[in-house]
Amino acid sequence: MIIMNCNFRPVNSGEVMNILNIVGAKIWGGAEQYVYDIDEELLSRHIETVVLVDETNTEMQKKYSHVAEVWTADLYRCKGFMSLKAVAKKAKERCIDTIQCHSGKYILFCIALKKMTGARLIFYKHNPVPAKHDLYHSWVQKHVDDFICVSEFVRNLLLDERTPYPEKYHLVYNGINLRRFKLENIKREAGNDCFTVGFAARLKKVKGLYVLLDAVRKMHDDYPEIQLVIAGAGTPEQITKLRSVIKEYNMNSYVTYIGFQDDMMRFYSRIDCLVLPSIMLEAFGLVICEAMYCEVPVITSNTGAQPEIIEHKKTGYLLPEVTPGAIETAILYMYDHKNELPAMGKRGRECVLERFTLKRVCDQILTVLE
Repeated sequence: MIIMNCNFRPVNSGEVMNILNIVGAKIWGGAEQYVYDIDEELLSRHIETVVLVDETNTEMQKKYSHVAEVWTADLYRCKGFMSLKAVAKKAKERCIDTIQCHSGKYILFCIALKKMTGARLIFYKHNPVPAKHDLYHSWVQKHVDDFICVSEFVRNLLLDERTPYPEKYHLVYNGINLRRFKLENIKREAGNDCFTVGFAARLKKVKGLYVLLDAVRKMHDDYPEIQLVIAGAGTPEQITKLRSVIKEYNMNSYVTYIGFQDDMMRFYSRIDCLVLPSIMLEAFGLVICEAMYCEVPVITSNTGAQPEIIEHKKTGYLLPEVTPGAIETAILYMYDHKNELPAMGKRGRECVLERFTLKRVCDQILTVLE
C-alpha cells in the first residue's frame, strides 16, 4: 500500500477523534463531494481526517489532498481485502478511532477493519435502499455502530417493525459548503434573450437526462430561445452516447455539454433554472440545494427526498411524472413566470440557509460521534 504524505499533522491519540473515510468510487459524484465538504468543514474546526482511495485513482487523490490526509490502497480488487492488513496496521499507528463507510460495496472491508483496529464504524446511507432482514444484512446491522441517513426518506426506508437496532439510525440531512459559492458572482448578464435550462448530474439514464433532451427537442421549434446546458461526469461510453444523440437530432445549436465542472458557481450563474428529472429515487439531491442557494429555481421529480427540499411553486417545481410532456410543462411554467423567478430563488436560498448548510450537518454528525 502507498501512503501519500500531504503535509498534514497526525492527530495525537489524546485528541477527540481520528476519522478514516473509505471512498471506493471511481468517478467523482455527490457522495464523494459530501466527504470532501465534511472534511473541509472539520478541518476548519481543527479536526484532521484521513481519506482512503484506490491507488490508481490520481484524480481522487489530488482532490482530497486539499482537505485531508490521503492514503491509497488496492481498493478496486477484491473490494480492498488485498490491502486490509496494511491499512489496519497504518490505522492503528495513526490511532484511528472512527471508520466511516460511504458505500455498501465496502462495508465488509470496513467491518473487518473495525475488528482489526477496535475503531467505531459509521455507515453513511447515501442511497434509498429498503430495509433487508436476511442473515447477511442482520449481521451487518449488528456490527455497524451507527447509521447516518441523509434524508427522512432514506431513514424511513431502513426502519420498519423488524429493524433490530432502530436507535442506530440517525437523520442528518445533507448540506452544501457555503465556501464554494458567492452570491455576488451569480448575477446574470443584462440583455441575454435566451432562457437557459441547466442539468447537473452524472450522465446516467436514471437521472432522466434523455427524457429532458426529448422534451427540449420537442419544444425547440416553438421556443428557440430555450437553451440547455449539461454539466456532469460520465464514462467515455456515456459521453460518446450523449454527443451522438445531440448530433443525431441536430441539437448542437441549443444543447451544450460542458463536462464535469470544478467551479459549479460559474455553471449556476449562467442558467435560469435547473432540471433534475431523476427516474431513480434520490436519497437527497445535493445539486438541488446548491442551485437553490445560488437562487436558481429547480424542477425535479416528486419522488425520493426531493419533496423534503422543494416546496412546489414556492422554491421550485415538483414534476408529477418524469415524461417529456411533464418536463415541457414545468419548463414553460418557469419561462412564463420569468419575472417571479428571482423571488422563488430567494425563498430557495433562505430554505437552504435554514436547513441544509454544511455547518449544521457537521454539528449533527459530531453529536453522533461524540
